[in-house]
Amino acid sequence: MKKVLVIGSSGLVGSRFIELAKDKFDIIPVDRQQIDITDKESIKNFFSGGGFEVVVNLAAYTDVAGAEKETGDQNGITWKLNVLAPRYLAEASKEYKKFFIHFSTDFVFEGLEDSKGPFDEDTILPNDNKNLCWYGWTKNRGEVEVSNVGTPHAIVRIANPFRSEFSGKTDFIRKILDLYDQKNLFPLFTDQIITPIFVDDITDPLTKIIDDSLEGNFHIVSADTGSYFEVGSYALEKARGVKDVAQKASLLEFLKTPERNKRPVWGGLATKKTQEKLNMKFKAWREMIDEFALQLKS
Repeated sequence: MKKVLVIGSSGLVGSRFIELAKDKFDIIPVDRQQIDITDKESIKNFFSGGGFEVVVNLAAYTDVAGAEKETGDQNGITWKLNVLAPRYLAEASKEYKKFFIHFSTDFVFEGLEDSKGPFDEDTILPNDNKNLCWYGWTKNRGEVEVSNVGTPHAIVRIANPFRSEFSGKTDFIRKILDLYDQKNLFPLFTDQIITPIFVDDITDPLTKIIDDSLEGNFHIVSADTGSYFEVGSYALEKARGVKDVAQKASLLEFLKTPERNKRPVWGGLATKKTQEKLNMKFKAWREMIDEFALQLKS
């Protein structure tokens, strides 16, 4: 049984992976209380103790609006967590011979009229932040830093993760449901294309990557795309039993207001190469929401 260090173990994805994979691996869960991943010496001190073979980095600064306030600040927490920390972890993994798995996002791509998703695993990253929000740019640079270190590694991109129960930061599906319950549902974008992922469905692909020490870029998301409006409306139908309650809106129009945060319009991630490499068939997003709704009811 492989010993796996999971960084970001209390987060939306990390905590659920630990629940579902506890019988597959000897998991060592850590968070910022045990290791400061923005401090190179803290990482080296922890890694020098050994006791694990694989490092899974799920820690990141994911508040898109909060990150935008730090635009251009390489001393800010967004840059430190999303760029410096992955580099330090990759360097320590190389020095101490650990297989390194780093989680990323579809926000590393632009998703504009001339650069539409869904993006495949080998799409070249934009090399400037002209059309990326600060969160997306820092995650973009984090990937580059990891790749440049030259340690055996995998980059796992996910997008719009959601799960049925979590006491921490709410995800986009549960936010839609909560706002509906509060009679305060906002309009949903019909032109924002996404590939969401039910967090439970990350476990099997990630297990395969860990077991076989598979290197490269992997996309673990739904096998198909949907608009934010389609996904949100289907979730309301399955989880609340209501139809035609969401109003329609345009992300393109929304982004015309100067202070709005940049984000991919035609986003999402293609999974064909990942499914082939892992020899797995990924679910469609409707199937994921069906399972999500069943868990809510139970």
